[in-house]
Amino acid sequence: MKVALVRTNPGKSGYASAYGYIAPPLGILSLAGAIREVAEVKVIDAEARGLAEEETVAEIEAFDPDIVGFTTIASTYVNPSLRIVRRMREEGLDSFVVFGGHHSTFTYPLVLREGVDAVVIGEGENTFQELVKALKERGSIRNVKGIAYVEKGDVKVSYREPIVNLDELPMPAYDLVDSKTYRATILGENARIASVETSRGCPYNCEFCSASAMWGHAWRFKSNERVIEELGFIKSLGYNWVFFVDDNFVVPFKYEERLKLLDAIIENGLNEINFIIQIRADIISKHPEIAKKLADAGVRVAFMGIESGSEEVLNSMRKGLRKNDTLRAVQLLSEQGIITYGGVIIGAPYESRKDRKATYKFVQMLGDHGLDALQISIYTPLPGSDSFYKALKERSLLTLNWDLYDVLRPVIRTKEKLWRLYFESREKTYMFYFKKWLHSVMGKAEEYSKPVLSSAKGYVVRRMPHYIKNFLKLPVESFLVQKRILNSAKKLDESTIRILEEVYTRHIMAYLRMFHEAMNQKRKTKA
Repeated sequence: MKVALVRTNPGKSGYASAYGYIAPPLGILSLAGAIREVAEVKVIDAEARGLAEEETVAEIEAFDPDIVGFTTIASTYVNPSLRIVRRMREEGLDSFVVFGGHHSTFTYPLVLREGVDAVVIGEGENTFQELVKALKERGSIRNVKGIAYVEKGDVKVSYREPIVNLDELPMPAYDLVDSKTYRATILGENARIASVETSRGCPYNCEFCSASAMWGHAWRFKSNERVIEELGFIKSLGYNWVFFVDDNFVVPFKYEERLKLLDAIIENGLNEINFIIQIRADIISKHPEIAKKLADAGVRVAFMGIESGSEEVLNSMRKGLRKNDTLRAVQLLSEQGIITYGGVIIGAPYESRKDRKATYKFVQMLGDHGLDALQISIYTPLPGSDSFYKALKERSLLTLNWDLYDVLRPVIRTKEKLWRLYFESREKTYMFYFKKWLHSVMGKAEEYSKPVLSSAKGYVVRRMPHYIKNFLKLPVESFLVQKRILNSAKKLDESTIRILEEVYTRHIMAYLRMFHEAMNQKRKTKA
């Protein structure tokens, strides 16, 4: 049995083009680890290798797999993956095709009607292993839990209980890809970056996010021993940077446990690795002592969801965060030499122009107090999020062209013109960097105590002609973006919207109920 696992190439992503950043596809490496004892596995990372679609198909064809799995961890991977499936069929490849990841989990009827044989719903390791075994034994897939497929014209779907003990997961097959392929050029010419997962689940309830729908509200975590083992393996492969993909690296009710992990990283000499984390600002402001601990453990970059400079918008987003927490967190992390990277979201249907101006003013103020990097995203209702199903119900989506769901372009009707949202998101980002970074280069700002920033500054300066060129093209580009979105709006299909509504009302709620029941059973067993 031969299995190819594919990450397609959706074109230049924001991170790849802006920062020279591309990390390994952790999801399919985890699947590879789960099935490598029952199948011969090949990982084809078209995005990292810059493969065109025809090159990807040729590589699949040369391997001649029985099963081809595609990751759709983000919506922008779907259309390229479907095009490759069509090319495979045109060339006579009859491999069994499986899709998985966030997007396909919440849109599986649409994926299946495009010729995909099965969709893995939610967590994939146990489900995919069981599916591969069933196909290897030429048995029926009817008894495989956690998949959706079509039988006699009807969509069949089942769910699988969550993996409660994450230590039971096999080691991701990091050795099946070349560490030299994965880089973060902005952090240094020799920066080789890997992705590591230490937990799943999110106890928070942000209305724009699909994390809790995918992984559940319960925060499940790997033991410190397992994390140390994984980091040691990654270090041995030549990686010197690690991005912890956890949506929340620290949660309040496991704070002490995370301190122990940081201590273990230090004790095992793994703080030679440079770490990137995602963390809430209120964790830092409530526990200021953790900033130094993070720095001592090797954390060099901390991403925080700032989201908005308007308290009213933060409340509508259900963020549960105050602006003062963000300011304090930026200051505390900066004092320890950690690069602070903030993300904001503009264009929510409940946001006014006054709210947006407050956001722009707030991030500039944060820049004066230590915020080093900024990402301005446009409010995008992603499948699985409450915002997506609210937009379906209100018929406010402008398009279901998933190529546009990159959080860089507006896809819903708002009070503001589409071109203005796109223009402002780019213009304010450029101005943040022009003000902060160019002043620093010209010696008009105080020196940073963050060594990695010297590499980042050099990268930005080298690419300055590229940034200026893009900035000058921005007015025309903004109107072209609006035109493309409005053209897509004409093709919106009411029947498709109803299918997606049904996925939410019937299937997603059933999936979440099963998730919560499994976690409650775990608590009862412990008691």
